[in-house]
Amino acid sequence: MSSKSKIQNFKRQTVLHKGQRTRLPGVYVAPEDVSIWDIIKPNLGKDFSRFTVPVFMNEPLSFLQRLSENVQYNYLLEMAAKCEDDLERAEYVAAFALATVSANHKRLSKPFNPLLLETFELERNGVRFLAEQVSHHPPISAVYAESDEFTVEGTVEPTLGFWMTKLIANPHAHLKLTFKKTGETYSWSAPKCAIYNVIMGKMYMNFTSHMKIESSGQYNTVFSFENKGYFTQKGGDVHVEGHIFDGKNKIKALYGNWTLFLASCDPNDFKTHRKEYVQQFNDSVVEKDQGPVLAGSKILWVANQIPKLFDEQFHFTNFTLSLNEMHSGMAEKIAPTDSRRRRDMKALEEGKNEEAEEFKHKYEEQQRVRRARKVGNVPMWFAKDDEGHWSYKGDYWSRDYSNCLDVFDTSDNNNSNSKSNSASASLDED
Repeated sequence: MSSKSKIQNFKRQTVLHKGQRTRLPGVYVAPEDVSIWDIIKPNLGKDFSRFTVPVFMNEPLSFLQRLSENVQYNYLLEMAAKCEDDLERAEYVAAFALATVSANHKRLSKPFNPLLLETFELERNGVRFLAEQVSHHPPISAVYAESDEFTVEGTVEPTLGFWMTKLIANPHAHLKLTFKKTGETYSWSAPKCAIYNVIMGKMYMNFTSHMKIESSGQYNTVFSFENKGYFTQKGGDVHVEGHIFDGKNKIKALYGNWTLFLASCDPNDFKTHRKEYVQQFNDSVVEKDQGPVLAGSKILWVANQIPKLFDEQFHFTNFTLSLNEMHSGMAEKIAPTDSRRRRDMKALEEGKNEEAEEFKHKYEEQQRVRRARKVGNVPMWFAKDDEGHWSYKGDYWSRDYSNCLDVFDTSDNNNSNSKSNSASASLDED
């Protein structure tokens, strides 16, 4: 084996937010433990983003909450904003873009479809995040996040299709990052993915497309996920590699494990030693928290430590475990449209599947009634601009929600939600 690279053990930080829970009360049902084919078969030829699955096959999160997982590694953007060197800034932006997909590892359960006008907010680590479901058919979620250094805005319009024995998911997630001090922008779209063995066998997922990060400045980045390295039906292909370009010239190589780490190095060094590196990657990836690092490389990102019960709790990270908590005092503060108020999700995470199904059906029926009456069909916090893009209108954080629709009938459950988590922390965590 070439001496140019060596196996490194990555020390992953355990990041917990003040007072958060470290496990869910319910029990996870693995998708392969049920007959997904019996559910998919009647829906062949239909738009899979619109068909309904039994509630126990969902994960206890709204799709809007899942989008907020991007905030987990916002420190990379804070570091990028402080970089005087344009190339170094591009490296950290690339690391952030890759880190945003890391939470997809082994996540094979479907999040709850948001109701029209449903929202989710998060204030954490100096960042304010807001998402709103601005369209139901087709499903479109608009997002906005802001810190002192940057803004991130975009839309997600997911589609799901079936081909042979696999599901093809295209998030159609288009994000734009703007640094406030310089006005420099970076834009990218999340990669497509495929879920295999949906009829029988152990299910796993792979990303199946490139991810290109385009800058208004000098440097662009392209990541590739297409079976470049280690492959196993137990976990799919976790290898990722790419390059930062100056025009058509490769000036930095990027490589790593999209569930664990990302490093950068000289592109000629990576090209010369790639064969040996991939072999080392294949040998090391079966071990916990290991990967090969080429001499002279810069480690840009290491994923946070996952919970001990990761495989038993929907493969949620510690960050994800905290998203549906209703802390003491939060019920009086957040909008009546916030995802945390969904009683179907709360019931599911407590293992009360029948109750979850009842509330889910109730919400969907009420939405159909509103649509028929043409009530509650205009988004509150986002509006289409002249180019047809959804843009944040402002004012959400003034917390005047008097004109918000009470889509979850919160009047009868505020007290029970807040009391059940009275020992937890406040909304503004860390």
